[in-house]
Amino acid sequence: MQPDILYSMTFQNGRREEIAIMLDAENGEILIDDDFIPPAWALLGHQQCSHCPLHADEVTYCPIARNLAYLFSGRNTGTSHDKVFLRVQVGQRGYVFDETTTQRALSSLFGLVCALSPCPHTLPLRPMGVFHLPLATDVETLVRISSLFLLRSYLTHQDRPADPVDLSDMELTYRNLGKLNQGMAARLRSASSSDAAVNAITLLDVLVKDVRFELDSQLTLLKQLMRVQ
Repeated sequence: MQPDILYSMTFQNGRREEIAIMLDAENGEILIDDDFIPPAWALLGHQQCSHCPLHADEVTYCPIARNLAYLFSGRNTGTSHDKVFLRVQVGQRGYVFDETTTQRALSSLFGLVCALSPCPHTLPLRPMGVFHLPLATDVETLVRISSLFLLRSYLTHQDRPADPVDLSDMELTYRNLGKLNQGMAARLRSASSSDAAVNAITLLDVLVKDVRFELDSQLTLLKQLMRVQ
């Protein structure tokens, strides 16, 4: 069966790593084989994020860690600054990047996995995952994410007129993502010496970048882009 999303990285020595993602047609989540047993580092209680609202007696595995373990099991993603030729297939649309780094490719892929995982802090980003744009620039991400949150705010306003149409939910989401990145980095760091399912060292270089979001400065940029006075 054709995957919904395919990341194909070809290294300079000719070696290729492909990560195929199948999605649930109903909810957009990543499909995982029923017989897959996640490693111990994917247990919810292992290095659990400080702001995680889930409880280990109700949820066995961290949703993001489980998906990362499934997708990266047995993969050799090299080192962060390895040059790679990247091809990404999203449905009927293909993207080709003649030269990028493993770190850049994995950063894009990690963001995708987060958005498609049933983590309470990344669920607001689900449409960003379903309509994935690989290796998006900062400005592209800003326009896409702000458009998404404004549309969600507008639709909510239709049902609850007292709720304002603004970007307050986006600001909160990005604060939560910053904490999530720190928590996931700690989780993978603890697994790097004992679990080969994920190339933790490479991913750590991606994860430790804090997600910073200053709404006022970003709105200034948006006004310039939209020619709003």
